[in-house]
Amino acid sequence: MAEIELREVPLFSEMDEQEVAGIRSIMEEMKFKPGQIIIREGETGDLFYVVTEGQAEIIVRDADGADIILHVAGPGDFFGELSMLTNEPRSARVRAVDQVTTLVLERDEFFNFLRTHTHAAIDVMVELGGRLHENDALLRRMASRNVNEIEEERMTLGQRVADRVADTIGSWPFIIIQTTILTIWIILNVTAWINRWDPYPFILLNLMLSFQAAYSGPVIMMSQNRQSAKDRLAAEVDHQVNTKAELEINNLVRRIDELEISIEENQSELKKLLGGQQKKRKSTAKAGTQKSK
Repeated sequence: MAEIELREVPLFSEMDEQEVAGIRSIMEEMKFKPGQIIIREGETGDLFYVVTEGQAEIIVRDADGADIILHVAGPGDFFGELSMLTNEPRSARVRAVDQVTTLVLERDEFFNFLRTHTHAAIDVMVELGGRLHENDALLRRMASRNVNEIEEERMTLGQRVADRVADTIGSWPFIIIQTTILTIWIILNVTAWINRWDPYPFILLNLMLSFQAAYSGPVIMMSQNRQSAKDRLAAEVDHQVNTKAELEINNLVRRIDELEISIEENQSELKKLLGGQQKKRKSTAKAGTQKSK
């Protein structure tokens, strides 16, 4: 993948050549090999990365310890701004997919850059909003995990048999077949077409039905208990997803609020700067008028 120029990065696109050269002079180039970890989750973050070549994966871990790719950063993308804005440990791990080249800004330089370039602060906010949308979509996919598949992996042979028996007994085919057998049994023993092997009051038939009831009852209860366990699992999964969503949304909202505060401070500083320049122009014009007089 070809390396892009700093001017081609949207974050710096509105800067003139002199500003680009100035910001480039304070940025250090860092290269990473395929598979190399660029940022580790939990470490203190004091660097802001802009990708100029290659791709890097932004990865987090779910409650089961599995890696989830939140975003793939390519040329023109940036990462590392979240922990710098909140002064908290890194919340994700970043890994190079292929040969990655980045330009790096330190914390103080990054903040100075945002204060003096309003459009860049807005770009950072837009990027945070995009990642919020991606995280929300990811959480929705996590929330739609099939509890039946999870429960299917945990089922024992006895539980599978219990479910099959309960499904069979609680079906119309079973009722129809059993009714047919009972009817034939009673008719044959009443009409004596064949030697009566179970004359009225059908003691053998009652014994067989008693055996069926004695064993089918506990088996059906086993299946119902497993269904209750599956309901508890579904409730637990929903609770975990809701907790993750709440924490993630709160963190992102807090970071966006901090960006808004930074932009407001930047705008107030710009207004003061513009006001000072206007005063200087007025005083210069007044001095020129007095000299001409």
